[in-house]
Amino acid sequence: MSNWNFEDMGDFADDAAAERWAKRNDIDLRDIRTSASGKGVRLEVRRSSLGDSRAQSDLREGRRTGW
Repeated sequence: MSNWNFEDMGDFADDAAAERWAKRNDIDLRDIRTSASGKGVRLEVRRSSLGDSRAQSDLREGRRTGW
């Protein structure tokens, strides 16, 4: 088990879509993890990679509303 804390970023169609989202948001792929969900994959991002100045809710809301 990991000692890192992760922030849930939502569901994506597949791993490739989750990785594209991470790249667009300047998140290193080593700081993400995906797991299978009923809707494809669920993306989680290591909290420390988001930084204090970036509002995590902004990233989630952008994903939910389709940008």
